[in-house]
Amino acid sequence: MLGGSDMGRMLLYVPRMYTESEFKKLTLTLPEDFQQKTDEFWSYVKEKLVIFDGKVQRVYRDKIDKSGTEALNCLSMLDRENYVIAKGLVEKGADFEATEDSMLTAESESWLEMLNSKAANSIVLENYRETIRERDKHVSSRINETLKDNEVGVLFMEPNRKITVDADIKVIRVCRFDPSDYLRSWQAT
Repeated sequence: MLGGSDMGRMLLYVPRMYTESEFKKLTLTLPEDFQQKTDEFWSYVKEKLVIFDGKVQRVYRDKIDKSGTEALNCLSMLDRENYVIAKGLVEKGADFEATEDSMLTAESESWLEMLNSKAANSIVLENYRETIRERDKHVSSRINETLKDNEVGVLFMEPNRKITVDADIKVIRVCRFDPSDYLRSWQAT
């Protein structure tokens, strides 16, 4: 039963859909069905999160290093569809937590730019991967520190990222399809 006194900690993990700009950075073009797939993805997530209405205490999102209203403002500029869902959770009582470290995010984005340039090499790739690992550790740490006993949190995160949370946190994956599979299938065409 949700909200019971022995519920423990629960994290709803949403391997979020790529934004249009993220997808274009990775593939240069968009599939014709991109908007349809995006709508389908977020509709499903919204539908599944309804059963947790008023029960989510924490919201986490990759690329967000602010909390509260500032976090929502940042998200509104990054990802409109994700913003609508996060805003609804906050309006029902959830706290939007600062999830990322701004310096690590900026560093990984710089490495990614170099990877996408003529300067790309194995050293740049390894530095990018190491920075992503550090970001993942930071996100994991933030969740472990802020998600309290008997709380439910929702993490919206780029699908290829890997986090490790404390063993007592029950993780439930919420997605209709894996956005990274959708990306890979488009890259293969």
